[in-house]
Amino acid sequence: MRELAALWRSAWLTETSYRLSMLFSLASLAFVVVPLYFVTKALQPLMATSIASEGHEYFAFALLGAIAFTLATAGVTSLPNALAGAIGRGTLETYLGTPTHPALLFAGMSAYGLFWAFMRSAILLVAGAALGVRIVAGSVPSVALILALLIVAHGALGAIAGALLVSFRTTGPFVTGVLTGSMLLGGVYYPTHVIPSWLQQLSHALPISYGLRALRQTALRGDSLGAVSRDVGLLALYALVLLCVAILANAAALRYAKTAGTLSQY
Repeated sequence: MRELAALWRSAWLTETSYRLSMLFSLASLAFVVVPLYFVTKALQPLMATSIASEGHEYFAFALLGAIAFTLATAGVTSLPNALAGAIGRGTLETYLGTPTHPALLFAGMSAYGLFWAFMRSAILLVAGAALGVRIVAGSVPSVALILALLIVAHGALGAIAGALLVSFRTTGPFVTGVLTGSMLLGGVYYPTHVIPSWLQQLSHALPISYGLRALRQTALRGDSLGAVSRDVGLLALYALVLLCVAILANAAALRYAKTAGTLSQY
């Protein structure tokens, strides 16, 4: 845990040295919530029927989608961004030369990105509550479990992207493809059942689609965890499989980089 804390503190000190950037980042949330509120209120009559299985208020529906996508984005991008920074500074080989296990090292490197995403999500939720969003009180444990699985699944995708970066110094279209697909087909701002049938099969391949459906049904409708067990089970399966793939991919990437002698390359 000391290693995780040290890596988080290092990232925190780096980010807080740019205070104006942090303030602008937080202030920009107002430009997300306020337009979202007015747009969703205008579209409420049109969306009420479509979102009925996942909530009643379109603003709450869209806000939870924005929060989940914020956390998913952090999961996918935190580690690749941290690795890219270490490669650019020439410190990646030094990090990997310490006694810290690579899994713990990579977790620590991505910890600050996830922490900042939690902060932004909390602010979005507080702003939403001020504008009338109501979360069912008894749903908090279920919501916490679903969000944890969502973060693990997308963190595993981020670790796979990290393996690509270690091996080839680029993630290619992987990160952009995952995030774009999740935004357009994962049900972030509209339910997946309104997507054309020929595209719905692609939405089934995205873990965020299962997480968002379960999240909204528990948080906004008050459904029990048992009522959303299918979506939660599939999300957990995705998280487990992707985590195993990520572990194997990173082990292979480190072996390749050590054999090719590319760890010290900028």
